[in-house]
Amino acid sequence: RSIQMNQPSDTIESFLHIFIHSLQKSVSQADTSALIKELYNIKASDINLLQSTPQGKNLVRECIRTMRDKIYELLCAGHICGVEYLYILLFVSRTDSESSLKSTKQSTLETTTSNKAVYQATNEAQSHIFSPETIEIDSRFEVFVKLAQESLFMQRNSDVENVLFIELYIIAKALMNMRDFTQLVCEYITLIMLVDINIPVSLAHTQFIVESFEKLGVDMPTLLSALKAQQDKQAYFNYPALARRSILNWQLHCFWNVSHFFNHNAWLELYPLWQDLFYTLLQKGDVESIDEAMYMQFFIYHMCGNNFHHQAQWRRFCEEIDKVASQAYEAFAKTCGVYGVGNRATHTANGKICIAFLRDRLVPNSPYKVEYSLLHNLYNDEAFKAQYEVKIYMMKLLEKSDDDKQVIAAYEGLGIEVVDVVSPFNAKGFYNSHLQKALALKDALHRDNVSILISPNNGYGISDFLLATRSAPLQIYYSHGNFVYDLSCVDARMTHICQGNRHITHEGFDFYGVPVKMQERFYNPPLDAKSQEKIHSIRTGFPKNVIVLGTIGRLMKLHSQEYWECVVEVMRSFPQTIYLACGGGNSALISECIEKVCAISGDGEEILRRVHFAGYVDSGIYGHIIDIWLDSFPLEQGESRIEYAAKGGLSLVMSKESKEERLQRLEQNLARWINIPNRDGTAKMQEQYDEAYTILAESYLSFMAFSKEEYICKACALAGLFAEKRTDEIESLRCTSAFGRAVGDEIKEYEGVNAFKEIMALNP
Repeated sequence: RSIQMNQPSDTIESFLHIFIHSLQKSVSQADTSALIKELYNIKASDINLLQSTPQGKNLVRECIRTMRDKIYELLCAGHICGVEYLYILLFVSRTDSESSLKSTKQSTLETTTSNKAVYQATNEAQSHIFSPETIEIDSRFEVFVKLAQESLFMQRNSDVENVLFIELYIIAKALMNMRDFTQLVCEYITLIMLVDINIPVSLAHTQFIVESFEKLGVDMPTLLSALKAQQDKQAYFNYPALARRSILNWQLHCFWNVSHFFNHNAWLELYPLWQDLFYTLLQKGDVESIDEAMYMQFFIYHMCGNNFHHQAQWRRFCEEIDKVASQAYEAFAKTCGVYGVGNRATHTANGKICIAFLRDRLVPNSPYKVEYSLLHNLYNDEAFKAQYEVKIYMMKLLEKSDDDKQVIAAYEGLGIEVVDVVSPFNAKGFYNSHLQKALALKDALHRDNVSILISPNNGYGISDFLLATRSAPLQIYYSHGNFVYDLSCVDARMTHICQGNRHITHEGFDFYGVPVKMQERFYNPPLDAKSQEKIHSIRTGFPKNVIVLGTIGRLMKLHSQEYWECVVEVMRSFPQTIYLACGGGNSALISECIEKVCAISGDGEEILRRVHFAGYVDSGIYGHIIDIWLDSFPLEQGESRIEYAAKGGLSLVMSKESKEERLQRLEQNLARWINIPNRDGTAKMQEQYDEAYTILAESYLSFMAFSKEEYICKACALAGLFAEKRTDEIESLRCTSAFGRAVGDEIKEYEGVNAFKEIMALNP
């Protein structure tokens, strides 16, 4: 590490010379294991670079020979070479081989859980090239390969033993051939994902995969090849239920979290396989199959939903998954005698009507902030509190995340009971029963005489089961953005995304509009000294006089070429700008999108240097760092943008309405506002209306664009204010924005409470 090299290849050569010398001198397994872990400092691209010279190729061959000798000694001495030794895949030939992938799939189809091995021996006589020379087969390892093959997944094995045999099989096979990286990785994936992911030895492999797959150069096609093999219906249903669940768990809790696999749109290629498995389970219709189907529905919802960009995709999901599932759940419930609300009282013991909110889990995300704010407004209304009682029923989907105790405490602080009847089922970790959870929740809803069930969920197996089996006299879907969820068991739809209207149509469906005045602590929490210091530290880390453009939200919404055509043009016009892309997602896809935009001009590399992918951030901090929020389109950022604006930030939005439609809606909103009494109880005057209209109508000129050309022009105008340090004009725009929010909040609070009470009065 102390040696300074002029070229990257020189550094890698020096590293491997030291590694080989140290490995030759190692006298214990601990020494060897420590040295193998040192290999984590280099990656596949480093080996490719090294082999650009003849001496580099020879060095790699020498490294392979040394590792073979040392690891053979360890295996002969009965030592176990653990998961860290899998990093020797770094040196395996990268030659692609279609026949190898076919061999992997065929061996998977032949897999059973009886006494025979999971994989049949493959044709080792195939010729694979390790450029420029063939790496000879080391037959010393053949005995270990056969031992592992014969022992894998024997009936008497525990999964701990299976993991040891998987490690031995992959390590020995790699050392024997040092050929066909793709096949070896596929075999490793198909084997490890049959193991219980909850056990401690699995944790070491999930860490290895998440931390090493990108460095090893495991690409998405290789992963998909393995996953398709294991989820072929013939192979999948040849495994016991625990192994089938493991196949899904490893995808969700391990492979999904590999940085360059995370939320990759190629996951959608697996949807037809998942759908086929899901339908098979629903058709069986027995208790075990329905239970398994409910989990698979959650799994498909998570894996696909995070990749959906448009309502059309959600519509297809509803047609092909939700509706099919709800029909099966209804039939199952009627057969088992658990359909319907039963004989329950219309009021609780205290004489109130019970309203249930069904939640996947309680975390400080956007749906929580909206729903908490709504309930806070409702619980400030004495007429509502006198008539209704609200309870929150948790599904506790730990597969997504654990609940946040502070969120639970916040609801309880309002006087709202958080009902948990499903925690005992989570004792089985990622193998918990979703059917048992659903039945426990259904019993709790009956016990508590729930009259109105509000579900903001649009595709989980548990929530669909509760709705499909009629768990309350009045069942309402609360949309936070999916407007095409359409089940016959839903009696009404409501949404806060309503532009202040009591009734609104989205995607051809009628919704009750419930505006929500958000709590100030969510949008603009006070900054303590530590937060202020952090903001200053982040800002000073950027070049002096930089103008920070950006957004906070899922990166998926930035995957838009037309959006980046606008942003890149602004960044070209103002070289002092940078872009902060804050939020989770696959940054590589966004980078590719930017490169396409810049393909003709050839400045993609320069633009990308100024685009910073910050990952998940504290919006309370970064909302004060971004100077200009350039909202994404056609998918908008939603609540995160409103939260940013509440901190005094300036944002530009691409309108989906015409300017005339926007102004007409402004007039309608102000007509409502003028009829709301002032805080002191006095009536509003016409002068207040006129002043508000003038201020807000003019604000559209700065904050709203109606075409791409206008978006670029107005974004440049805002950037120009910062570039020229026209602080008075910036402050004036902030005051205009704040006035608009104040008017909007007054309308939302008044209208939201009354709109919600109107919906609750619907006849079941």
